[in-house]
Amino acid sequence: MGKRLEKYASSLRLWILIVAITYFGYAIYYAASGMRDSIAMISSNYIYSSLSQNPWWWEYLFYGSEGVAGSVAIIIRTIAGLFAVIAAYLFWRKKNSALPVVRKTAAMALLLEAVFFLALIPSIIAAAAYNATSLNLFYFGHTPGNLLITITLIPCTAIVLVVAPLLLKLRAAIKNNQSKEEIIKWTCLTSSGYLFVVFWFNYLMAWIGTLLSYPAPKIQYGTSFLLEPVNLTSFIITAFGILALAITTLAYTYPAIKKQSTNLNLTAIGTVLIAFGAYFLYSTAYFYLTGGYTANPSVWYEIIGPTHNPNLWAIALIVLGVPLLISSKIGKPPATPES
Repeated sequence: MGKRLEKYASSLRLWILIVAITYFGYAIYYAASGMRDSIAMISSNYIYSSLSQNPWWWEYLFYGSEGVAGSVAIIIRTIAGLFAVIAAYLFWRKKNSALPVVRKTAAMALLLEAVFFLALIPSIIAAAAYNATSLNLFYFGHTPGNLLITITLIPCTAIVLVVAPLLLKLRAAIKNNQSKEEIIKWTCLTSSGYLFVVFWFNYLMAWIGTLLSYPAPKIQYGTSFLLEPVNLTSFIITAFGILALAITTLAYTYPAIKKQSTNLNLTAIGTVLIAFGAYFLYSTAYFYLTGGYTANPSVWYEIIGPTHNPNLWAIALIVLGVPLLISSKIGKPPATPES
């Protein structure tokens, strides 16, 4: 029985590494894609000539927000992914003997992930400035102010205020070698914060933005777009499915958050991971099977498109959820580092 338990524990550590590699790999792709787009934007005579007709401060805000969020931030996240891979690899190969290095490396990954989200602040300022002025400012030729509010200002502000501090608290707990209970508490809170804010609230606001009037020609929006069966299904799964997963995660980790117990329900966590990863698998299939953005030009299709969605790495969580379910059947506790 002991060999069997160790086999599943080693398997779980390996799948954690696979998830980290997937996160890192997609971050590399996204960074390369973002850099390409940023260079194209900076070198565009159309954009520069259009911005030159606006006040100087808007030109700085525009290039600053697009450059920081579109280039600097995603490079920082790529470096965070590299640290996550190193930490996961050491945990897999060296197990608990490498914990001091694992803690330092994981703490660095969490710090950089927090910086990635804090880099959204220039975009928040630009979105607020765009709506605060009565001037007719250039923003790619057609983007309305109310769309910037729903897609950028509100959700990004929530991410900066909620998720970034949680990541920094978790990083501090790990870096300072705090108790196992404290680390598990902030891990659970951070995971719940991601589900509630980065995913559920962020995507819900994207759907709200999709319902708003859009001045560009051929762009689909409004209730007629929402009530198409495939789109309505996507909305329901997003608005209520992710919310249900977030509430479930918070409910099952609440005892750990209150430090009443460190024994997490692996069945519930494994099920949430599988269902959450399956959501992105479904969204990708939904995107391609319905013709993608070309056939459905809209805010929602642009956001969930694989080339524009930085969260698509979450599909890999399926392969982590399965061994967690198996571990729960044989009574194996989660393979987390000891403090």
